[in-house]
Amino acid sequence: MNYKFLFIILFFLTPLLFLKTAYSDVYKWLDDDGKIIYGDKPAADNAEKIKIKNAPEKNQQDQERVKKQQKLLNIIQEERDEKTSLKKEIKEKKYQQKLKCAEVIKALQEKKDASFLYEETDDPNNPKFLSNEERKSEEEKHVKYILKNC
Repeated sequence: MNYKFLFIILFFLTPLLFLKTAYSDVYKWLDDDGKIIYGDKPAADNAEKIKIKNAPEKNQQDQERVKKQQKLLNIIQEERDEKTSLKKEIKEKKYQQKLKCAEVIKALQEKKDASFLYEETDDPNNPKFLSNEERKSEEEKHVKYILKNC
């Protein structure tokens, strides 16, 4: 228990050690090659201390602008989410259509491979066998569906 408490205290107090460097002075000087160098410690005699301005206060106009921007960003995000969901729906529909096409193609192949085709009737022991014309008509229905939807 004591180690946990000590860890928590150290975790929150450690950043305080670095506050001095976060708010230190900034210096600017020229090196031997004539390049401008910035640093927190002056490394040359010609270093000058730079005064950094504080961030400007936010006024009412700026706050309203930020709110409008946030509203616009929210609207854009909603539109993106809608587009994403529509794309997912379209993808799912295409996938379902692809499965349906595979089923129809398989059924067509089974009908072509079958010796006889029949329809079930009320009497399970006496199915109705399809004639060659009816068989061709059934096959044509499948072919038309495949050509139209696959």
